[in-house]
Amino acid sequence: MIPRRFIQEWSKVVPWQEPRQIEQDLIINSALLKLYNHSELKKSLALRGGTALNKLFFELQSRYSEDIDLVQVNAEPVGHTIDCIRTVMDLWLGKPNRSFSDGLVTLSYRVVSDDGFPIRLKIEINTREHVSILGFSDHLFSSKSSWVSGSVTILTFQIEELLGTKLRALYQRRKGRDLYDLYVALTTIHSLDIEKIIHCFYSYMRLNNTKVSKSTLIKNVEMKLKNKEFYGDMLPLLPHKHAALDLNLVYSYVHDKLFMKL
Repeated sequence: MIPRRFIQEWSKVVPWQEPRQIEQDLIINSALLKLYNHSELKKSLALRGGTALNKLFFELQSRYSEDIDLVQVNAEPVGHTIDCIRTVMDLWLGKPNRSFSDGLVTLSYRVVSDDGFPIRLKIEINTREHVSILGFSDHLFSSKSSWVSGSVTILTFQIEELLGTKLRALYQRRKGRDLYDLYVALTTIHSLDIEKIIHCFYSYMRLNNTKVSKSTLIKNVEMKLKNKEFYGDMLPLLPHKHAALDLNLVYSYVHDKLFMKL
């Protein structure tokens, strides 16, 4: 989709393992600029998840992120929001596949990469959690590429709330990327308020009517460390220089700095 010269140029900014990952990184940049330049979408959708952390909060992107995770700010029918998204996305990515589940809408766009491989951009909208524990916040996002360049203000959450939901994701699913994102945040953002992260984690767990103790969470994560899928999820997302990262060392750090304070 994107000419090779632009992918080669961007590879000096994001050292992902595959050219199509670098290409998708540029596609995500363009999508964020288009979505948050829209007069309605910029007010109605808040960015969350790994893409929010890597694009807005980490000084350098720590890993490849493949999706755009959004939260519907207000409790309202989502149909108009979907129409607005398609207005800015379909013209250059084509018609998406749509799926609806309890509290989640997914738009999946498919294109072919420069080297002939399929690329999927998934936009997920959480239509259930119209809440921010610490309050929404605006962050400047910029893309400086010869293929897509521009700046836009993106509605998101405070860093501690993003990490609180990331901790919830670590507990609820089997993806090593969640542990890695927590590790990167704890090692690179020295102004983090750990108590706020924990407060947000427990607040979201209560929203899910779920009780979890420190020992339960630790046992949960330690069981996942024994599963090859947990590490295998993270490995393809890392830069070349971190491809041999010891996940047990990552866990030990997050355990001491965060889990033990629950």
